[in-house]
Amino acid sequence: MKRIGIFLVLAALAAGCHQQEQALRHFGNGYLAMESGKLAEALKEFEAAVQYDDSLAIAHAGIGDVYREQGRFDKAVVPYKKAIAAMPYEFTFHYRLGRVYQAMERDVDAAATYEDAVGLNPDYTPARINLGVVYFRLGDLDKARTNCERATELDPNHSFAWSNLGAVYDAQGDTYRAVKAYLKSIELDPNQGPVHMNLGTAYLKQGRLDQALEELKRASDLDPKSAMVRKRLAYVYSKQKRYGAAIEQLQPILEKDKDDWDCRNTLAAIYMILYLRHPEQDRLRLQALEEWHKSLETRPDQPAIKEQVTRWLKPVAAPAAPEAAKPAEASAKPAEKAPDAKTPPAKPEEPAKKPAEPEKKPATPAEAKPPAPEAKTPEPPAIEIPGDVPAAKPKDDAGKGLFLDPEAFNPDGDMEENPPAAPGE
Repeated sequence: MKRIGIFLVLAALAAGCHQQEQALRHFGNGYLAMESGKLAEALKEFEAAVQYDDSLAIAHAGIGDVYREQGRFDKAVVPYKKAIAAMPYEFTFHYRLGRVYQAMERDVDAAATYEDAVGLNPDYTPARINLGVVYFRLGDLDKARTNCERATELDPNHSFAWSNLGAVYDAQGDTYRAVKAYLKSIELDPNQGPVHMNLGTAYLKQGRLDQALEELKRASDLDPKSAMVRKRLAYVYSKQKRYGAAIEQLQPILEKDKDDWDCRNTLAAIYMILYLRHPEQDRLRLQALEEWHKSLETRPDQPAIKEQVTRWLKPVAAPAAPEAAKPAEASAKPAEKAPDAKTPPAKPEEPAKKPAEPEKKPATPAEAKPPAPEAKTPEPPAIEIPGDVPAAKPKDDAGKGLFLDPEAFNPDGDMEENPPAAPGE
C-alpha cells in the first residue's frame, strides 16, 4: 500500500508538470500570434492555456489584451481582474485594466486602478500620463497637473507628456506655462496637428494674433479636414478684420456638415459686421438671417440667436447721400470802377441807425427743445471663439489615438478679452 501511495503522488506531480508545460506552450503560441496581429488565433491559444492552468496570470492578461485590441472592452475586464488576483503585485496588469476602464469612460475606476499601478511602481511613466488624462476628464486639474508634471520629470523626451501638461496649464488659465509646454512637445515631435492648434489658441488668448495665425496654419497643413482648426483660423481672421478670409475658412465646413450650427452662427455674425459697414448692401443682412435660421433648425434652443433674428428683421436706415455743392452765384451787382486818381473820393455815408431790438424773454420750460440725439450705429453680434477649454484633450500613452478625440470641444464659451499678464513679464 505504501508503494502504491508513493506511485500516485509521483504520477500527480508528473501530470501537474505536464499541465504547466502545456499551458506555457499555448501561451507562447498565443503571444506569437498576437505579435503577428492574428487576434482570433491568439485568443484560442490563451484560452487553451488557462484550461491547462487557471493560475497562469499572464495567459489571463493575454485574453484581456486581445479583447482590448478588438475594442471589446467590457469583456476584457474579467480576464484582467483574474490576472491581478493571481499576481496582485504586477503593476502592468493594473495599468492594462485602467486603460480598459478609461476606454469605457469609467474614469473613477480608471483613476483608482492607475493609482494602484503607481502605488506599486511610482516611476511608471505610462500610468502617470494616463492618470493625468483621467483626472483632467474628471475635472481635478490639480491632480492632473501633478501627474503630468511627474511624467515630464520621468521622461523629459515624451512629447505626449509635454502636450498633456500644456493642456492642463491651459485649462487652469496659465497660458504662459501652456505655451512653454506646447513648444517643448513640438520640439520633440513637430508633426502634431492638435498641439499646433493648442499653441495657436494659447497665443490667441494672449492677443498675439500673428503667432496664433502661424501655428493654426501649421495645424491646418497637418490636418486639413479639421473643422475646429478652420473655426479658429476664421476667428483670428475676424479679429484682424480680414472677413473674406474668415468666410473662406467657414464655408468648406458647411459643405461637409450642413448641421454645424456653431459654424453658421459665426458666419452670420461676420455677414452682419459687413452689413453694418455697408448698410446699402442689404443682401448681407439677408445672408446673415438665412444662416441663423438654418442654425435654429438644427438647434432650436438658442435664445440669443432668436433675439438676433428678431433684432435684424428690418434693415437699418442707410446714411443719406451728401448734397452736391451749389455753384457760386454770379453777382448781380456790376463790378465798381476803380476811382480816378484826380477825383476825390466820395465821403462815406454814415450808417443808418439800427432800431433797438426788443428784449427777448427766456424760453419757458414748455418751449425749450432738447437737442436731437445722435444716431448710433447698432452693435454687431459678437464672434465667439469655439471652445470653452481651449486645448485638445490630453492624449494617453496607448499611442493609437484610442482615447483621444482632438475634435471634442465644448462649443460654448468665449475667449478672455484681457488675459492676465504672464509671470515674470
